[in-house]
Amino acid sequence: MTALQDDRRVDAPAEPVAASRRATVMDLFRFVGVQRGFVGVVLGLGAATALTTLAQPALVGRALERVAADEPVGRLPWVLVAVVICGGVLSGIQHYLVQRTAEGAVRSARRDLVTHLLRLPVAEIDRRRTGDLVARVGNDTNVVRTALTQGFVESIAGVFTLLGAMIAMLLLDPMLLLVAFAVALVAVACVAAVTQQLERSSHGLQRAVGELGSATDRALRSVRTVRAANATEIETARVVRRVDKAWKVGLDVAWVTALVSPLSSIATQVCFLAVLGLGGWRVATGNLTVAELVQFILYLFLLIMPLSRIVGTVGAVGEALGGLTRIGEVLDVPQEDEGATRLAFSGARPNPELALVLDNVSFRYDDGPAVLDRLTFAIRRGQRVAVVGPSGAGKSTLLNIIVRLYDPVAGIVRVDGQDVRERTRSQVRAGVGYVEQDAPALAGTLRDNLTLAVPASDDECRTALADVNLLDVLDRSPAGLDAEVGEGGVMLSGGERQRLALARALLARPTTLLLDESTSHLDGLNEARVRDLIDRVSAGCTLVVVAHRLSTVVDSDVILVMDRGRLVAQGTHEELLRTSMLYRQLARTQLVEH
Repeated sequence: MTALQDDRRVDAPAEPVAASRRATVMDLFRFVGVQRGFVGVVLGLGAATALTTLAQPALVGRALERVAADEPVGRLPWVLVAVVICGGVLSGIQHYLVQRTAEGAVRSARRDLVTHLLRLPVAEIDRRRTGDLVARVGNDTNVVRTALTQGFVESIAGVFTLLGAMIAMLLLDPMLLLVAFAVALVAVACVAAVTQQLERSSHGLQRAVGELGSATDRALRSVRTVRAANATEIETARVVRRVDKAWKVGLDVAWVTALVSPLSSIATQVCFLAVLGLGGWRVATGNLTVAELVQFILYLFLLIMPLSRIVGTVGAVGEALGGLTRIGEVLDVPQEDEGATRLAFSGARPNPELALVLDNVSFRYDDGPAVLDRLTFAIRRGQRVAVVGPSGAGKSTLLNIIVRLYDPVAGIVRVDGQDVRERTRSQVRAGVGYVEQDAPALAGTLRDNLTLAVPASDDECRTALADVNLLDVLDRSPAGLDAEVGEGGVMLSGGERQRLALARALLARPTTLLLDESTSHLDGLNEARVRDLIDRVSAGCTLVVVAHRLSTVVDSDVILVMDRGRLVAQGTHEELLRTSMLYRQLARTQLVEH
C-alpha cells in the first residue's frame, strides 16, 4: 500500500521581485557613509595630494623662467622631486583607504541584505527563486565595490585638483580656460546622456545573472534526479539558455559603455589641440610667455585627469545603481513582523487544560482557493493528536499556522488560552518544536545542526543522538560532532536526516512538539525506537503528528481527519473506524504498517 501523502505547495514559477524605485547616487553615498571616518581621511589625503600635484606645474614654470633669464635653478629640481615623491606616497595611502572604504561599503550592503532576507515572511521567500536572491547578495553587491574602486571616492577627492587647476589656469589666461572648459562641458553633457541607458542596461544584466544563478542552483540541487531521469542534456540546455541571455544583455551594456571612452578621448584631444593652437597664437602676439603656456598645458593635464576619472566612473556607477536597484527591491519588501498586534493582554488567562485551540481558522495562499476552511478544534495539554487525510488536505499548512510561519486570513488561534496575535512570533516559536516533512539538514557539522536553536554541551548532543539511535554517525568520522553532513545533509540518509531533525527539536525542550511525517523515511526498527522516544518526551508536552502509518495513529488520544482544508471527523481510532467512511478508506488504502 502507498504511504499517506501530505499536502505540499508546488514551487510556483519564479516571480520578479516587486518593482522598486530606481536607485540614486545618494543610495551609494548611504553605504559609503558607513565608513565616514575613512571617507574623511580619503578626502583629506585627496586635498593634500592635490596640493602636491598643483605645486608641480608652478615649480616647473619657475624653473623655466630662471633658465630663460640665465639664472641658476638652485634647489628647485630637488624640491620638485620631493613634491613628486610625497604626492606618490599620499596617493598610495589614499588608494588603500579607498579599497578599505569599498570593502566596508560592500560589507554594509551585504549585512543589510542578509539580515533582511532572513527576516522576510516565508510566503515572500516561497514566491522567489533562491538562486536569484543569492545573486543579489553576491553579484549585485560586488558592483558596489567596482564603482567605489574604479574612481568614485577618488573622483570626489579629485575635485580639489580640478578646482585648483581651474584657479591656476584662470590666473594664467582666462581665454584659454574658457575654450578648454567649453570643450570639457560638451563631453560631460554627452556622457550624461548615455548614463540613464547604461543604468537600465546594467539593471537588466544583473537580473539576467540572477536568473542564471537560479537556473544553476536548481540544476545542482536536483542533480541526482536529473541524472537518474537521463535528462542531463535537457537541463544543461536550460541553463545554457540563461547563459546566452546574460551574454546578450552583457553585449548591450558593452555597447553603451563603449560610447563613454571615445567621448572622453575625443574631448581630450580636441581640448589640447584648441589650447595649443590658441596658446601658440597668444605666445606669438606676446600675450603669453612660453613658460606660462607650458604651465597652462600642465594644469590642463591636471584638469583633464579628474574629468576623465569622473567620466570613467560614470559607467561603474551606472552598473552599481542597477545592482542597488535590485538590492532595494528586496529591502523594500516588509520583514516578517513579530505579530503582536495587541500589546495589552485581552483578559483571557493561560488555560492549564487547553494547549491549542483553533476557532474558525481559514487560510489561502495569495488569491488561490482555501487551503484551510473554517477549521475548529481544541487540544488539551499533554494530548497526543494525529492528523490524517488525503494529499492536499491542508495538514502541513495546519502545522505552519500553529508555528506562525503563516497567519490565518480569518479565525483565531489560541495557545494556552491566549490569542497568538497577542504574542510575538518569537514567543510562540520558543515553546514549539517543529520537525518538517522533508527534515532538511543544514550544510555544516552535526553540532551546527543540533545547536541551531539552543546551545548544548557535547554530552547533551550525544544524549540527543543516542535517543534517536543516531550515535553511529559519530563513528564514521574522527571529527565526531564536528563531522560535515554535506549540502542539505546529502551525506546522511533520509531516515538519518529525520532523526537528526528530531534530535534538534528535542534539545530545545518544547512544550508543544509538531511532527510532520517525522518517521516516513525510517525502517521498522528505528521507527519503533523513535516512537518509544516520542512517547517518553511527549509525556510532558503536547504532541501533534501528521501521520501516514497506522502504528503512529492508533495510539493517539485524538485523531483529526482532514479533507480539502476542513475537519471532517475526529475521535479515537476505534471510534473513527465506526463513524468515518474517509478514515476507514485511509486506514485500508493509505495508512500503512510495517
